[in-house]
Amino acid sequence: MNRTIKPVRVYRQVADSLEARIADGEFEPGQRLTTERDLSREYGVSRTCIREALLALEIAGLVTIKVGSGVFVLPPQAPDQIAAVPAAMPDQNSPSDILQSRLALEPHICRLAASAASAEDLDTIDGYVQKMREEHRMATETENGDREFHFAIARAAQNPMLLEFLQRVWDEMTGPMWQALQRHIRTPLMRLKWIEDHEVIVAALRSGSPDAAQSAMHAHIEHVMEALEKAKFR
Repeated sequence: MNRTIKPVRVYRQVADSLEARIADGEFEPGQRLTTERDLSREYGVSRTCIREALLALEIAGLVTIKVGSGVFVLPPQAPDQIAAVPAAMPDQNSPSDILQSRLALEPHICRLAASAASAEDLDTIDGYVQKMREEHRMATETENGDREFHFAIARAAQNPMLLEFLQRVWDEMTGPMWQALQRHIRTPLMRLKWIEDHEVIVAALRSGSPDAAQSAMHAHIEHVMEALEKAKFR
């Protein structure tokens, strides 16, 4: 029989270790976990990795995250609540996995779109920026304008396979880890910054310069990555 051993993501290794420590009573219900900085030093990994491990613990119902106060251990689930909690921590692509994939893919798509986009395409793309502004003004939880903006650029690039790849990556952003992270760190100021980035991308596309369009998209995704790296639970 062939046996396949799947690699375990680093954040999952950290999450599994913390789960075991909670089960062993090292951290009791109601107790605040060690800070991100200290956990990062203890495990020898980045704070981003620690944050992703803590998100996995929260989704599994083992801790609650209170931004600014810390991460607190929850009491064991009552029998009638266990069914509502995932049986195990999620094994999914982390936010950093997603952003690294976007950084590898989207700047090139934007470069192609700068050469291939029609005037109608550009107006459609710009329209989604206005939708983002409306969602920001209404303080909605949804960010449909953002998603459709990136898909409209991919359609304008006129490469169906690249559009399929992009949809696969963005589908990961509907998962519990990405959504939980956004709920914890999203701010009105951050959303406004992303809108400004998108306006720069539109201007680069309208200029017809592939280099400018590629650079604008690359800078935007790097800004998102920097924001996530700077964010902290405690």
